[in-house]
Amino acid sequence: MKRNVLKTLYISLFFLLCLVPSLGIAVFGPSEAAANEVLSRTPSLRTREGILNVEVLNEAADWTADHFALRQEFATAWSAVQARLFRSSAEEKVILGRDDWLYYRESLDDYRGIGLRQEQLDAAVRNLALMQEYAEAKGAVFVFTVAPNKNSLYPEHMPGSIAGSHERSNAERIAALLNRSGINYVNLFDKFGAEREILYFQTDSHWNARGAALAADCLLAAGGRASAFYSSVFDPGPDHTGDLYEMLYPAGSFREQDWSYAPGFSYRTEKDPNGGNAVSIDTENPDGVGTLLCWRDSFGVSLYPYLAECFERAQFSRSTSYDLARMETEETSMVMIELVERNLDYLVKNMAVYPAPLREIPPALPGGTVSVQTEKGKTPSSREMVKLTCSLPESAVDASMPAYFLCGEVCCEAAVLFPEEGRVEISAWIPVQEVGEIAVFCGNEGGYMRYDAA
Repeated sequence: MKRNVLKTLYISLFFLLCLVPSLGIAVFGPSEAAANEVLSRTPSLRTREGILNVEVLNEAADWTADHFALRQEFATAWSAVQARLFRSSAEEKVILGRDDWLYYRESLDDYRGIGLRQEQLDAAVRNLALMQEYAEAKGAVFVFTVAPNKNSLYPEHMPGSIAGSHERSNAERIAALLNRSGINYVNLFDKFGAEREILYFQTDSHWNARGAALAADCLLAAGGRASAFYSSVFDPGPDHTGDLYEMLYPAGSFREQDWSYAPGFSYRTEKDPNGGNAVSIDTENPDGVGTLLCWRDSFGVSLYPYLAECFERAQFSRSTSYDLARMETEETSMVMIELVERNLDYLVKNMAVYPAPLREIPPALPGGTVSVQTEKGKTPSSREMVKLTCSLPESAVDASMPAYFLCGEVCCEAAVLFPEEGRVEISAWIPVQEVGEIAVFCGNEGGYMRYDAA
C-alpha cells in the first residue's frame, strides 16, 4: 500500500511539474522577451485578410513555447548549471570566457582570422572613397571608424579552447588600405590599446561610457574639433545589465558598474524613445557648432550624446543605406560613419545613396550584353534619381579596378558589391534625366570590358 501511495505521489508530482509552464501563465502571466529576443505573435483565428487562419494551432504552439510561465527563470537556471559544471554556454550566440567574461559569437570569425577576401577589401575601400569624395564635394568633413570587437582588444579572457589567429584581421588589413587611399580613418584599435583602463563591459559586447567618451574625442579630433570628454570627471553608475549576460541569464540580477559624465549634457532631443536605440535621432544644442550627419550601430547608443553635445544640429541613423544624398538639401558640416568590426562586410553588401561621380570613359573591348535593372528612388533624397544595378560572375570582374556605367554620353563610377557568393554587383545612383542607352565597364586581367545593357 505504501509503495502504491509513493508511486501515485511521484507520478502526480511529475505531471504537476509538467503543467507548471503552461498553467502557470494564468498565475504568473506570459513570459516577456529577454535582451533582443523576438517572440512569436499572439495567434489569431483569422488572418489580416479576414479569412480563417489554418495555421492557428501551430501558431498557438509556438506562442506557448515562447511565453510559458517561468521560461526565463528555467533558462537562467539551466545556463548557470552549464556554466558552472561544464564551463560551456547554453546560449549559442554567447561565448563563455575566462573570469566570467562573455563574448559575442558573431565576432568569432574575426578572432580566428576568417575574413573578407582581398578583392572584397579593395571594393570596400573604394566604396568608402566614393562616399568621402561626395561628402567633401558638398563641403563636409568625412570621418570613418571601426568599433573594435571586444575580443580584438581583450583576447586574454577568451576561452583557451578557442585559438586566435596569427593572421591579420579584417580591421588590420582594411586599415592599411584606408590610410593608403587617403580616407579619413580613425584607428580606435590603437587608441583603445594604448589605454591601461578596461573600456568595455565584462558581460556586454560594447564599450562603456568612458570608452564611448574616448571614441568621441578621437572622432571629433579627426574632424578638426577639439574635445576632452574622456579626461573629464565621471561619476560611478548607473549600473548596467550586459546584453550578453541578459541573453545567457535572462532572469539574472548581476549588474556592472558604468560611468556617468559628471558635467552632464545640454543637447536636446525629441526623438529618442528607446534610450539611444531608435533608428533615427535628431538633436539640437544652441551652444554647438555646425551640423553632423552620423551613421552608427549599437555602439552609437552610448557614443551619440558626446557627439550631439558638440553640434548645433545632429542627425543619427542606424540605417545601413548611408543616404548621403540628404546632403543635397540638408546643410552638413561633418559626416561620420561608425561600423563595428564584425560587420565590415556591410561595406560590400549595402549600396550607399549618392549621385555617382562623373568620370572619363575608359577604353574597353566588347564583352557582349548583360542585364541591367533600374529602380526609381522612393525616399525624398533619391526621388529624382534612378538606381542602376548589374550582376556579373566574380570571374568577370577585377574588384581592384573601378567599375563604370555609361548612360548615353555620361560616364560615372559605380560601387562594387558582393551580395552573394560567386557574384559581383555593380551599382550606382544617377539623375533621372541622364538615363539613356546603358553600358557597363568592368576591369579584368586584360583591361576593361564593355557590356551593353540587353
